[in-house]
Amino acid sequence: MSDHGTEESSSMSADEQPSTSRRRIIKAGVVAGAGAGVGAVAAAAPASADPGDPVVLGALNNAQGSETVLVGGSSANPTLALRGAPGKAPLRFSPEPDNLLPTEMPTGSLAVTTEGNLVIGGRSNTKAYVNTSRWANRTVAIPPTRILDTRSVPTSTTYDKYIVGGRANIDSSGRLKAKTAIQLTISGLPDVTPGQAQAAYVNITVAGTVAAGFLTAYSAQLPRPGTSSLNWWGPNQILSNLVEVQVGTYSNRPYTFTIYTDSTTSVIVDVSGLILANPAS
Repeated sequence: MSDHGTEESSSMSADEQPSTSRRRIIKAGVVAGAGAGVGAVAAAAPASADPGDPVVLGALNNAQGSETVLVGGSSANPTLALRGAPGKAPLRFSPEPDNLLPTEMPTGSLAVTTEGNLVIGGRSNTKAYVNTSRWANRTVAIPPTRILDTRSVPTSTTYDKYIVGGRANIDSSGRLKAKTAIQLTISGLPDVTPGQAQAAYVNITVAGTVAAGFLTAYSAQLPRPGTSSLNWWGPNQILSNLVEVQVGTYSNRPYTFTIYTDSTTSVIVDVSGLILANPAS
């Protein structure tokens, strides 16, 4: 026992020493000055965690450009497991403008753009976009619509709204001349939303063929490929084929495709479906 007049010495074990630095106390919203009593403690900014600090739940944690890497774990014991509160997302990314994301992202990294697109760091640090239902193309059936019957063109304007080029290549008998092409647009059809139509399903029929030949359907803004969409082997034949054809721009007209014929024949074109990109490109 010590004398009443002697001041007791005070000591703390290592376990009892306060572990929070003055900087962390200030970050936590506590300010204490020399000689200040309990009433002098004032609240500052909300608590947050700096690089190297433990994560503070329910508050902003600003990494200030530092990177956090999680290593290890397994399917049974993941390194990080998140479970959201009812009605809340378990993980939310802070959106960034696409142009501010780096052109090369570390493989395995994730980001979200302000447009709502999920971006990943793919193989060899390649920036890539995740193909979710937001990005997936979709096929839409439309009421079958005839956009060309060359047999009627010499005497009718019915199909003029669909013909954007090559009308002069149809002869007076209503046949598309050999080694020529015609350009057609689907812009007036239902469900052709600006920026979304990528391709169309068209049923192409040849009638009154003159000789053996073939026909090719392709995007009007691309060179003619060395392929065929429909073939015939002699005169006076009627044949058809369902073709998926990409659309493009021709003479400033969108959603166009070209039909080239190797041999003179009448051509009938019916559109029955569209392939739409989502979101609009």
